[in-house]
Amino acid sequence: MYAVIDNVEKLVASVSEVTETKLALLKLKAADKISTALSGFVSIILAAVFGSMAIIILSIGFAFLIGDQLNNLSYGFFLIGIFYALIGLLVYINRKKWVQIPISNLLINKILQ
Repeated sequence: MYAVIDNVEKLVASVSEVTETKLALLKLKAADKISTALSGFVSIILAAVFGSMAIIILSIGFAFLIGDQLNNLSYGFFLIGIFYALIGLLVYINRKKWVQIPISNLLINKILQ
């Protein structure tokens, strides 16, 4: 009778250890997926920041160049502003196809890897 009780206690202890191990494994997998997704997101943010800085500097240069050709610097800045307004309108119109869906797919793929 005591042997059966010992075996049941050992079985319960084994199940408890397996459950704890699986829980620890799930935590590690979740941490891995979150860190992978977050690092990808941070790298995209950094690329966007540096890309934006480059675009701003190039835009100022082109505005001065266009303004110099038109003999009025304000015209250059006005034309560059119109150019970006048109690009912004185009992106706004196609935001779902160009922005929302690709970013959602990217995050989902990073999490599911």
